[in-house]
Amino acid sequence: MNKQPEDWLDDVPENENEDDDEIIWVSKSEIKRDAEALKKLGTELVELSAQELERVPLDEKLLASIKLAQKVQREARRRQIQYIGKLLRNVDEEPIRQALD
Repeated sequence: MNKQPEDWLDDVPENENEDDDEIIWVSKSEIKRDAEALKKLGTELVELSAQELERVPLDEKLLASIKLAQKVQREARRRQIQYIGKLLRNVDEEPIRQALD
């Protein structure tokens, strides 16, 4: 006894609680654009001088990562900037952007 495509819908449970919070779907492309924007912000931070970095509100781990990226070259720098972008995902970026402007 093979199920027909229209029978598959019989196995899907009905939503019992319609008033639950709505799930917001984010496209994979949007996630990638956001990550790329954070990497770009990280690159801007790496290019700042020590005096300019002091004016930007950064936590210790992020500041240490930026200082390390300023010391390394080529591929290591690229990987470090990717890591800085990852760290920026967990931080409110708005105060950082305001300090850069």
